Amino acid sequence: MKTDGRKIANSFYLPKHPFLRGIASLMDFTGELDRDIVDQLRNRSDADALRADWEAVGDYMRWAFKEYDKELREKIAHEQ
Repeated sequence: MKTDGRKIANSFYLPKHPFLRGIASLMDFTGELDRDIVDQLRNRSDADALRADWEAVGDYMRWAFKEYDKELREKIAHEQ
């Protein structure tokens, strides 16, 4: 499944290159690197946040149902 920023509730502020971001943050004495994250959080509407949260819940529920179905099928196969 292809994911975009809306599929995972808080993925929009995760860095694409966390190691490089960490190295850069060592020399960021003014806090400039964190300002873009704060701006993203402020500009995101409540409706977008709620939609993303419920999409994440739905994705997790679908995954949980598939896992339960798989376990149930394996249990039935072992009993026969």
